[in-house]
Amino acid sequence: MNLKSWMGVAAALLATSLAEAKPLRVLCYNLRYITSGDKGERAWTARRDQAAELIKSDAADIVGIQEGLPQMLNDLLDRVPGYAVIGVGREDGIDQGEYSAILVNTRRFRIQESGTFWLSDTPGVPNSRTWGNQVTRICTWAKLYDREAKQTLHFYNTHLDHESPEARKKGTELILSRIAARQPAGPVILTGDLNAREEDPLHAAIKAAGLADVWRAVHPEATAEQSETIHQFTGATTGARIDYIYASPDFKAVDAEVIRSSKNGNYPSDHYPVRATVKIED
Repeated sequence: MNLKSWMGVAAALLATSLAEAKPLRVLCYNLRYITSGDKGERAWTARRDQAAELIKSDAADIVGIQEGLPQMLNDLLDRVPGYAVIGVGREDGIDQGEYSAILVNTRRFRIQESGTFWLSDTPGVPNSRTWGNQVTRICTWAKLYDREAKQTLHFYNTHLDHESPEARKKGTELILSRIAARQPAGPVILTGDLNAREEDPLHAAIKAAGLADVWRAVHPEATAEQSETIHQFTGATTGARIDYIYASPDFKAVDAEVIRSSKNGNYPSDHYPVRATVKIED
């Protein structure tokens, strides 16, 4: 067989591999941090089994976690084997404070690189904040090899500030600049509690950078009630949509859902997790 024939066979095998790769299931999941104000069924110890079961039953491949504390992440790993946690505490760059963690299904992915940067003028300095936000904000990223698709992808997860529009704007700009500089410049997913409704200009900036809102791609006519993601443990649909999953054009949107499951009227978090199912385009 000559070189041209071998190249044709290789291309056909690659196309077949991509076509047969299982879709990628992504969750964006604000866990609700541990606080003494949450008592009874709202306490983390009462919610952790349900929170873990949601991840397990959903068969998530990657989970972008917000408000995760070390105890919470350890509790999830104890209950949902087969995942690795990527991330650090935002207060010291080790284990103090909330994580914007990434949970990775290690059966599907090999972690090639990862890191965390602070949303400030000094992104390499732990606990830094310079844009008017009183709370430290971070973004955690990972470069992952997908054994299913036989391709590398990048994943970014963040929790933008809840008070300062300037901090949200500049934080988004910093994240997008890091995404633009990724190597290789292939498939990328961004998840986060962005603390910003759909009309916030930061979403226009994300879309201008070439990322698509997977929920809107699948449900372009969804109402505010159908799209809402925060409910304060009430199960209501009158809050706001602030939790998002964005994906590069390398991905085809297959499905998306705001998961509103509960057990005996109790919810695993004050946010509804958001799921996106995507597939790498051939």
